[in-house]
Amino acid sequence: MDSPAPVIVAPLPSPDSLALDSHETHARKRKRCMPVTPPVTAEDPEGAQLLSCTVNVLAVNATAISHVARLYETDPNARQGMLRAADAVATSKLNKGKLVICAVGKSGIIGQQLVAMLKSLSISSSFMHATEAVHGDLGDIGEDDTVLFISYSGRTPELLNTIQHIPPNNQIIALTSNLEVDACPLLLKRPDAILLPAPLHQSEETSFGVAAPSTSVTVALVIGQSLAISVAQKLHGAEMQQIFKKNHPGGAIGMTK
Repeated sequence: MDSPAPVIVAPLPSPDSLALDSHETHARKRKRCMPVTPPVTAEDPEGAQLLSCTVNVLAVNATAISHVARLYETDPNARQGMLRAADAVATSKLNKGKLVICAVGKSGIIGQQLVAMLKSLSISSSFMHATEAVHGDLGDIGEDDTVLFISYSGRTPELLNTIQHIPPNNQIIALTSNLEVDACPLLLKRPDAILLPAPLHQSEETSFGVAAPSTSVTVALVIGQSLAISVAQKLHGAEMQQIFKKNHPGGAIGMTK
């Protein structure tokens, strides 16, 4: 009978070697995590350029907000549009209706934020994606609802397709860059619609070298927020703060007295 093969037991590593291996492993990890080039600082040309870009974006957005603030301070059409829009949303609320916000893309994200804000102020609201609207979501619109369309150009194809299916008894509000209802393609067949102008003082491509939605989104957001707070004041008056706190018991806001 063959004798069994000897069992070879590897020696256990010493504590010193384990410590050395651990040190080398951590050193390799640190080396992999280290940047290929030194961090950029404000004193470097690249850092200075990045900071200059940051300041420019902030300044342009601030100017864009100042521009529309001046518009709603002085322009009769803009002022009347905000008054009519606030009245329409408040009337829908009092009649057990709601504000339905319809948009796509970046404007759609703004619309969803506004819905969240309106709900926190006890103003019934919902978001309807323009593409989904014509695939069944039009059923969300009740007879006492107001519909707010958000489109910087005022000619977004999905919105042009959707608006023709909105019943004539539903009040329509359009938040666009147009200054007149007659100049807004979205409202050509709805002359009774309410326009909330949201123009820019200069194009985004001129401001930043790219036409990506940026200042147009900022302006749409602040005008939408202006409408939301105006309606809340109209409906709730001095109780607005208490209503908001009741609806927002969570987070740091809910912890405040």
